[in-house]
Amino acid sequence: MSELDLNIEPIQFKHVLVGVDESEQGYVALANAIHQASEDQAHLIIASVLEMGELSAIDALHLDVIKARRAEIEANLAKYAAYAKAKGAEHVTTIFADGAKAGEVLLQDVAPKVQADLIIVGAHSREGFWDSLGSQAAYIARHATISSMVARR
Repeated sequence: MSELDLNIEPIQFKHVLVGVDESEQGYVALANAIHQASEDQAHLIIASVLEMGELSAIDALHLDVIKARRAEIEANLAKYAAYAKAKGAEHVTTIFADGAKAGEVLLQDVAPKVQADLIIVGAHSREGFWDSLGSQAAYIARHATISSMVARR
């Protein structure tokens, strides 16, 4: 049997982007992102997306409903950042975004803005803002031009 000589070094990521919502799979993604960012001493960017499509037509017309949802998401982001720092991630920032589909917003808007070189999302969510996350995770895996991880428990 011949010896395998790959001469390839593993990627050391510099900007790890994770999409998180209030679901078990979102937490799995966060845990994996914290680990990877700590391992690589990378900047961890924790993002949550307000999917405007999840709001009813009536709610979408009421600014106070949108403001309340944004405040809830931003409070969750602060909680995620504190958790990440407590678990050893040193460089942590959060970002709130909104749009029609969370996966597309993360990949097309947020990732380039933060210069992400790795994006991590949870495999599937039946709660939180990504009730269609399975399809959003598949979208990210298919269309990402950077490394991607679909984390599952």
